[in-house]
Amino acid sequence: MYQIKHDKIIANSLKNNALKDPYERNITIIENDINDKTPVMIGLAGFFGTSYSFLNRNYTSLDFLTMLDVISKKYSFIIILPDTMTHFHGNQYTNSKTVGNYENFISTDLVNHIKNLYGDRDLYLFGKSSGGFGSFTLTINHPDIFSGFIDISGDSYFEYSYLPDFPVTYKVLKNKNLNDFILEFDGKYLHNTDEITAFNIIAMSAFYSRGDGIDLPFNIYDGTIKSEIWGNWLSIDPVNVIKNKLNNIKNKKVILQTGFKDEFKIDIGMNILNNYLTENNVNHFFKEYDAGHFNTNHFYLDSFPEILKNY
Repeated sequence: MYQIKHDKIIANSLKNNALKDPYERNITIIENDINDKTPVMIGLAGFFGTSYSFLNRNYTSLDFLTMLDVISKKYSFIIILPDTMTHFHGNQYTNSKTVGNYENFISTDLVNHIKNLYGDRDLYLFGKSSGGFGSFTLTINHPDIFSGFIDISGDSYFEYSYLPDFPVTYKVLKNKNLNDFILEFDGKYLHNTDEITAFNIIAMSAFYSRGDGIDLPFNIYDGTIKSEIWGNWLSIDPVNVIKNKLNNIKNKKVILQTGFKDEFKIDIGMNILNNYLTENNVNHFFKEYDAGHFNTNHFYLDSFPEILKNY
C-alpha cells in the first residue's frame, strides 16, 4: 500500500512575487514500493485546484487515490504534488511578471528538492486541464530535465477554448473597474457561471499577456480584440509551440488523453496535437474517451502504466 507524506520547500523562484503569495510551499509525496529505478511523477493541479485536490475522495466517480489503489498493486512510483495556488486561484505554470515565476519553481526549485530527496531519477509531469498544459509546456521547454508527460485535456487551440469566453467576459466587465471586480469576486461565497468565466480570463491574462499587470486581450470598452496581446496568448498555445519545438519531445514519453465531449472544446486542440505528432512520425500515446472535461481520473488507469511499465 502506498504511503502519503508531507514536506515543505523554500522556493527562491517565488520570492518577491508581485502578488506576495508565499514562497514556502507544501509538498505532498506519495511513495509505493520504491527502488533505485523508480521514476518521479510530478502532478500539476488544474485551475481552481491545488495539490490537495488530488487527495479528495469522490463517491460518484473514480478519484485519484482510488486510481492509485489499482496502480499500486503492480507498479513502483514516487508522486510529488506541489502546492501551486496563487491569488488568482490557480496556475498555468509559466513565468509571469504579474503572478510569479512558477515555471522556474517547478523546473528548478522543485526539481532540485526532489534530487536532494531521491537522487537522480527520471522525472515525468502529469495533469489535467491547466495541469496538462503545464505538463506539456514544461517538458517541451526543458527537455534536459523531464523525460515525458501526461497531458489530459490541457488548454490548447485557444481560438476554440478561450476565444468564445471573451464576449462573455467583456459583458461581465463592461462599465466595471477591473480591480473592483476582482475584489468583489474574492469577497463572494458563490459565483454565477459568467463571473467564473470572466475571472478565468482575467487570470489567464495575468499569465499569458506578458505585461506587468493584467492586460486583457480585448478592449474593455468596446470588446475589440487587441491583436498584439492576443498574439502573445497564441505564441504559448501548444498547437503553435509544438511546431517550433518538436525536436524537444521526439525522444520523450508523450501521452495525450481527452474526452470527445469536452465542454471547452479542448478535445479539438488535443486532436490537432495528435495529428501533428503522427504526421511527423513522433511516437506517442493518444486516446479519446466518451467523457467531458471533468471526472477523468480513470484516464490515468491507461496513462500511468504507459510510463511505469518501463520501470
